[in-house]
Order: sequence, then structure tokens, then C-alpha cells
Amino acid sequence: MSENARWQSYRKGLKNSVFRRLCDAASKDGAQDQLGQLAGELSLNPSFTTGTASFYDYLQPENRKHSQWVCKGTACLASGTCAHAENRYANAGEAMCLGYCYAGGGLLKHGDDGHFSTWSVNDGDIGQPAMPVYDLSSAGILSSDADSPQDLYSIAMTHPDAIISELEASSLRGRGGAGFAFAFKLAACAGEEARKKFIVCNADEGDPGAFSDRYLLEQHPHKVMAGMFATAVAAGATDCVLYIRFEYPEAIGAVESAINEYEQWPDDLSGGIRFHVVEGAGSYVCGEETALLNSIEGLRPEVRVRPPYPAQYGLWGKPTVVSNVETFANIPWVLRHGGDAFAAIGTQTSTGGKLISMDSQFVRPGLYEVDFGMGFEELVYEHAGGFRVPVKALQVGGPLGSVIPVDRLDELAVDFDTTREAGYSLGHAGIIAIPENFPIIDLLRHLFSYMAHESCGKCTPCRVGTAKGAVMLQQSDQQPVELGLMGGLLETLETGSLCALGGGLPLPVRNCLAHFREELEPFFKGWEQTA
Repeated sequence: MSENARWQSYRKGLKNSVFRRLCDAASKDGAQDQLGQLAGELSLNPSFTTGTASFYDYLQPENRKHSQWVCKGTACLASGTCAHAENRYANAGEAMCLGYCYAGGGLLKHGDDGHFSTWSVNDGDIGQPAMPVYDLSSAGILSSDADSPQDLYSIAMTHPDAIISELEASSLRGRGGAGFAFAFKLAACAGEEARKKFIVCNADEGDPGAFSDRYLLEQHPHKVMAGMFATAVAAGATDCVLYIRFEYPEAIGAVESAINEYEQWPDDLSGGIRFHVVEGAGSYVCGEETALLNSIEGLRPEVRVRPPYPAQYGLWGKPTVVSNVETFANIPWVLRHGGDAFAAIGTQTSTGGKLISMDSQFVRPGLYEVDFGMGFEELVYEHAGGFRVPVKALQVGGPLGSVIPVDRLDELAVDFDTTREAGYSLGHAGIIAIPENFPIIDLLRHLFSYMAHESCGKCTPCRVGTAKGAVMLQQSDQQPVELGLMGGLLETLETGSLCALGGGLPLPVRNCLAHFREELEPFFKGWEQTA
């Protein structure tokens, strides 16, 4: 059925997309009838549209009754602001990270005018505090306004044949967490013979504790779009799609305004390349590139088996380059100054710089632009000022990143490779401080429960493994978890999952078990076998 649905969706296109219509139908009174009518129009079984809509948090019947949602992301949970917000908004629904981690406490509101907005609700105050931004880098690639919007796009049209070679020289790696070589992806797509190709920006920044994409989309949308534009020129694509998470309504508005501005420019500047915004509906797994593609198509956002990769079989089966917001935002600078100049910044294997999100537990929270290679200790203590409260660990890179004890920070630098070699992961580089008084067992329970809820269910190791782990940890007060059993579960998740949602969870769990044995001993048994 999925191939038939994919074809029907392709016929509708992006302007009248099946996904948008599915979300609209599921959000109305009489949703079942509306979804049934849509299924009939597409010559599909009603179970298809109903099953797809049921996947998304904000299309659930119990969520439609709310007009406010309180953030229950890891940063708000660890800082205690989540509990304060829940007490104040007792009848609100639940959201997962609204990008106000630097201020503490987040609230998503559906106004009387029908528009959504996000707010910080720390210490009983409600507002929209500006995000503090600190440029510690040598070039200010991401946080400066060196070029006018039109200049950002014209760079790609000046030497279109040199785009791939400059990106190869830059050694730019994806900033979404995996660190994959961007030029390799682009060259693979450019080499495909196809009449239709797509460029997709993964702006579904779902990692709790990360707000760098929100910043770029709201403050520098043209920088992101110009990077997509250059990628489209090099790949031979005509359509660029930004998939932006539902929880970022201000970012959606900023990008739509930037697209309207772009569409007013002369045709010789745009080269016939079109931009489209797709608004998510609440699903963490849509941050996985193939689940995101399925979501745009109006299919259930389950992870695809790879190969084929999106560069060969992507959106609607067409060659597609998928990358994240921060990666695309680097491209105009690379093309303006040259790949060699970019490669000279940072380290040999992690070139350029990185946006680092620091949560409200730091003395100077906010967004930091740094060159790769800066020491974690320098970043945390010299620039962010240390912590407001006693802190024992940092969660770096979200729930699929790592948990690093603060006494190990002097051994690590901000780059892809030294963190991996030390047994950690940089991931998206959102940093959440874990206070001394926040139990590590609660962090583990939170991670497993969150992943069990967000699993797409496509593969058994993740679908069953995350749920099993969540149950074991919830019962560990009365029934300590056998470490051998947990080890086997983590190995199954790591080796058997189709994507990083299941495959990435074992790393932070192992970090916690390795570094916080004394605190976790009451909840696990069999430590003597692991010594």
C-alpha cells in the first residue's frame, strides 16, 4: 500500500500536500470522517490515513483538547522548571523541548487568533526572552551578518561548477550528529540521472537541550536557504523543502517570510528553484532522514531500510540530498571564502566550527559559536562561567548523545573524533547540566521512556527493547535490574536497530553505568560480574 500511497501523494505535490491535508483533517471535529474522506479521495483504505495520523503527538484526540502544552524536555526536567510549570498550568498538555532551555521552562500556546507561539515560564514569569548568543569563533560563520540576503544566493550562481569541489576541499561534515561528509552526499545525488531531484532540510530539531537550529531559522533563514539553494544548483534539483518541527512556530513564520522575500527577486537570481515549508506534527523520529521523507509524503513516518540511500531513492523515490539546518548554513561561507579557508578552521578531521547550546543551569546560558577543537573545560568554566548549582555530569548531544562526568571535561575537546575515541558522542552539541541532586536513575528512566514513546515501531529491537528497558527501570526500586540482562538488551538495540533511535540509546546508558556505579548500585545487581 505504501508505494500506491507514495504515488498518490506525489501527484498532489507539495503545494496541496497529502501530509498537510492529513494534519488538517485530524485536527478538526469529526476527524475520523474527515480522514475517511481523504482516504477515499486517494483510493486508500481509511486505516491508512487513520494509522498515519495516530502516529503524531499533536494529532492525538487527547492533545487536541488542549490550548497549552508544558515542556517536559530533559533540560526542564533536570533543572526543576518542568515541575514549576506543571503546577502553574495543571491542565496543560505535554510538549518535548520548545527551545527555551537557556531560559528554563517552556510553554506552547494556541492563541485565540488560531496561531501558535512559544514562551518561557521560568520562576512564575512568562515571556519570550531573547536568546543570548556568544561568538567565540575565529570567523563568525554562523552568527554574523556579513552578506546581504541576495548576495548569499548569488554566490552559488557565480561558479556553479565549483560548488562540489569547494565543499570537498572544506571537508564539511554534517552537523546533525552523525558527522557524515556533506560533499559525498551531494556528489552522489548529482551523479544520479533523474528528471526530478529534491533538497530537504531536516529542521526537526527534536533533541531536548538543543536550540541552535531554532536560532538559525529565526535569525538567519536566508543563510540556511542559500545553502540549500547552492546544493540544489550543484545537484540539479528544482525544489527545496524545509521540514520544521511543530514546536517552533516562530521559526516557521520566519522561514515563510524569507521565502516570500525570495519569491519577489528576479528570476535570474532564483534560477527557477522553489522553496517549500512542511510543518511537522510532533514526532522525534522524524529527525531520522528517511522517516522525515516518509512524513513529507504523508506516509506513516517509519524508518526505511537502507540501502537505497536518499541520494538514490529519496523524496517520492527521487534522488534527494537531506541535511540539517546548521550544515546548510555553513555552505555560503565556504563558497564565498573557499573550501581551503574553511578547512583551516577547527581541527584536521572536524573542520569549521559548531553552535553549542548551553542550558539554564550554566551561569551564562545561551548559544555559543566555537571553532572545533576548543576544550570542553574552557567552554564550560571560562566562557559559560561554570554552573549555578552543583553539577555532576553533562548530557551532550541529546538522548542519543552521551553523559559526561564533569571531572572528565579536561580530557575532551569539542570535535567529532576525540569525543568518540573517549567513549562519548558530540551529537547535535546541545549541553544539559545534570545537577548533583538529580538522580541518575531518573535520567535513565527518562531516556528509556522517551525512546519507547518515540520509537516508530518498524524494527523489533527498538520497538520491544526500549519498552522492555523502560519497564525494568521503572520497577528497579523493588526489583533491581540484572546487569547481564541490561547488557544484552543494549547490545541488541545497538546492533539490531534500523536507525540511531534504538542504536544510539546504549551509549548514554553505558556512560551512566560506567561513571555512576555507586549511585546506581541499589537499582542494579550483578556488578561483581562486570568488574
